[in-house]
Amino acid sequence: MKKTIISLFALSALTACSPENPDGSDATTYSSCRITSSEAILASDRANDLNQCWDGVDYEEKNKAMAWCSQKVSNYISSNYVFGHTVRYEVASNNC
Repeated sequence: MKKTIISLFALSALTACSPENPDGSDATTYSSCRITSSEAILASDRANDLNQCWDGVDYEEKNKAMAWCSQKVSNYISSNYVFGHTVRYEVASNNC
C-alpha cells in the first residue's frame, strides 16, 4: 500500500510539471513573434523593426503560431509605413 501511494505521488508530481523556459513560458509551445531582419531603407526604421516582438497565446502548432505572427507583422508594417518593405520573422517558445 505504501509503495502504491508513493508511486501515485511521484507520477502526479511528474505530470504536473511541464518544461519551462527561464522566463516561465512553456517550452513546448510557441509564445512569441519577433522580427529578425528588415530591409527598410532607413537605419532608424530597421532598428524599430528589429525591436518588434509580440507575446502570444502559447500555440502548440507551429503553423498556427506562424499565421498569428504573420498577421502581427503585417499589421505592424501597414500601420507604420506608407510603403512596405521586406522583413523576416520567427516564432519562439520563450516570451519577448
